[in-house]
Amino acid sequence: MELKMAIMKRIGAYLLAAVLTVGIMTHATAYAWDDTPPVMSPWAAAGVQTAYDNGAVAPDFDLGNDYTQPITRAQLARLMVDLISFEQQFSIPELAERYSIVWEQPVSSEPAAEGDGTLSYPAAETAETDVEQTESDGDTQLPFSDPFAGGLPQVLSGSFGDTRSIYIELAARMGIVKGENGLFRPDDHVSRAEAAAMMQRCMSVLDITEANLQPQQFSDNYEFPRWAVESIKFISGRTDTNGQAIMSGANGHFSPRDTYTIEQAILSIARMQSSLRVTEVAADWRSAPGYDSVTLALTFGGDCTLGRGHDFSYSGSFDEMYDRQGPSYFFSGITEFFDDDLTMVNFEGTLTESTTHANKTFAFKGRPAYAEILREGSVDVVSVANNHSMDYLQQGFDDTIRALSPYVHISGYERMPIVTVKGVRIGFASNTGWSFDAEQKRFIDNAISSLRERGADLIVFNYHWGIERSYHSDSTQQAIGHYCIDQGADLVIGHHPHVVQEVETYRGKQIAYSLGNLVFGGNHNPAEKNCLIYRHSFTLDLANRAVTASSYHAIPYQVSSVSWRNDYHPVKR
Repeated sequence: MELKMAIMKRIGAYLLAAVLTVGIMTHATAYAWDDTPPVMSPWAAAGVQTAYDNGAVAPDFDLGNDYTQPITRAQLARLMVDLISFEQQFSIPELAERYSIVWEQPVSSEPAAEGDGTLSYPAAETAETDVEQTESDGDTQLPFSDPFAGGLPQVLSGSFGDTRSIYIELAARMGIVKGENGLFRPDDHVSRAEAAAMMQRCMSVLDITEANLQPQQFSDNYEFPRWAVESIKFISGRTDTNGQAIMSGANGHFSPRDTYTIEQAILSIARMQSSLRVTEVAADWRSAPGYDSVTLALTFGGDCTLGRGHDFSYSGSFDEMYDRQGPSYFFSGITEFFDDDLTMVNFEGTLTESTTHANKTFAFKGRPAYAEILREGSVDVVSVANNHSMDYLQQGFDDTIRALSPYVHISGYERMPIVTVKGVRIGFASNTGWSFDAEQKRFIDNAISSLRERGADLIVFNYHWGIERSYHSDSTQQAIGHYCIDQGADLVIGHHPHVVQEVETYRGKQIAYSLGNLVFGGNHNPAEKNCLIYRHSFTLDLANRAVTASSYHAIPYQVSSVSWRNDYHPVKR
């Protein structure tokens, strides 16, 4: 009783301190039997006190002096065993007997004097040896007593090689916790997904196996480990008597990989206890949708030249607009780039300080600092497989890769990145497509084989191909695009003609032959200002990674917000 009063005094003092300091926590080195309040979040204090008041948390369990810290596997296991002990009105020794657990010979089998605050427990009936004496120092060698278990001895033989705690063994026998390779890892932090699984199993021990509401929907369902899906459904659909879920998320996310804190665990334990009085059952909660598939939106833009030709004037150029407007200006009118899951464009040109360029009519370059424009424009991936990537020779190409690398993933020729979006691994391959021959087939075959072997769920090809200013694809483009799809590609995106070409559906998949220009510093005033933003959505089954649905939108844009010149600011038509 004195111990419980100390705990109540401790938490009550914390509540007062939280109000007076408006959330400024006092750090102290305290234990469960001290009067000093632990550090915890102001929003958690009342709920934690309720948990102690209602017996959901044992007052003698020392959880440290900072309840905002991640909870360990051992701590959460004990919280759940204590809850079961309290609700079923069995002491820990009685539970051990019920689950046929044999522990080591206790330090003392004599009952503790009434009111002295110590624990008493029976001697192990199967202990085969008495206390041993050492000849070296004459001290009595007593069996190990586990401080975590409040002085109770260890089990004689347990389920795990790295702990013999009676609490962890009880949790294992009850089916609440599991190990791996014979180990429990008691000091590991508990992820939110793991906490959900342990809580569902604990509620099952307490004869609660059904959710009472439909599970909540979370936008990060793609991060749920498949083994935790039913548990997350259960704990988000199982509520206390006030209608609050045992566990929920924040801002629409469950965050299954994040650690669970001590204060969060205590609040969940309190809701579990309250939930024992909830009798309603939600029909078919295990079949609730929104947990088994994920939809991602990919957006593609056409030719982007961040800079100008080697003989272009500064007046009216991309460089002048950059100096006037800064890096965030250029893509700011393309709303689809900012509300999707991934954005890709063709990067046509170089970013270099080199002055030695190829002997050609148009040789494009921009300042290396222009790479930041892509980040400001929410561009994630670029293709560098085009006829302008070597405008400033090998030095210019190397400088370009170096400038781009901190900001975007780079696809082109031998560079085939895999980018993970919402848990889906998307592989990108890019090449020039001037001819469809054996070498081109080898590139496609090898790219698909390599990306699949590396774990790509989706494969997207970008091709620089076709005839400039032609509004229709030619036979070479069609042959390459069809071959990509035949070999297993999921989408093909094209560019180079500098005008818009058709989108073809071939064998249920799409080939966008040319999206036209976009942010294009290669022309101060192009005659054709129309272009496309291509948005493609894929829905995948999270269990087998198969595409279950696919759709696209080709959205008309123009490369400039004004008609009489190029202001390098694409806007919707």
